Amino acid sequence: MNPAARKKEILSVLARDGSVQVVELARSLDVSKVTIRSDLDELETKGLLVRTHGGAVPAETQGSSRFISQTINEYTNQKIAIAKLASTFIKSGQSIIIDNGSTTLHIAQYIADLPITVTTSSLLVMQELMHAEKVDLLMAGGILRRPSMGLMGNFSKEFYRQIHADWCFLGAAGYSSRHGVYCTNLIEADTKQTMIQSASKVCLLVDSSKMEHLSLAKVCDWNSIHYLITDSISEEIRTVIESQGVKVMVVDEA
Repeated sequence: MNPAARKKEILSVLARDGSVQVVELARSLDVSKVTIRSDLDELETKGLLVRTHGGAVPAETQGSSRFISQTINEYTNQKIAIAKLASTFIKSGQSIIIDNGSTTLHIAQYIADLPITVTTSSLLVMQELMHAEKVDLLMAGGILRRPSMGLMGNFSKEFYRQIHADWCFLGAAGYSSRHGVYCTNLIEADTKQTMIQSASKVCLLVDSSKMEHLSLAKVCDWNSIHYLITDSISEEIRTVIESQGVKVMVVDEA
């Protein structure tokens, strides 16, 4: 079996079983454990799996991701209102991080005339701001994750570790008042964690469909979030989140 076919088989087994082990793959594919480890490392670099001790797991649950071309047309008015309120936090001369996502994307239209520095992994944010002459635009490279049209992985993480931002505007696939913030991809979650660590303040932007919705990959607990902006939230959930030090803002109240 050639290397390309072997890696395809590894991904097939991973999709079927939910995890793979180096020893078992080496035996079934009749190659050395060194070869399998090398294959797994390469597949991880491409964002196709996450290495574990002795094996690997999927980077995301099959079928859990939705493409931004779909989500950008859902709750559009709410997302625009959320992004508009978030943009009022940004002052001239500041440095900000804009995460991938169909809500965070809308921030770009409100900051194009501000003399600020924007760092992003989002190709869509880049397109929005590439002709904004007052904005210094920095792109964090990495693996392209097509569902979000954003870059992620080790290259992105290393870039974010080298900068400091006044604000990180974070997107998410869901959140839980008890358990924190989630996304659908383990590698993307890891990248988001580095963004958070690189910013003085973090603002989570989520529409109400994300409320009490858990996904595969945990991004952070509430102690990493300073502000949550949404379009609707139950009083019970709001109370629990605010009790953990987060300022909750609802656009209808703003």
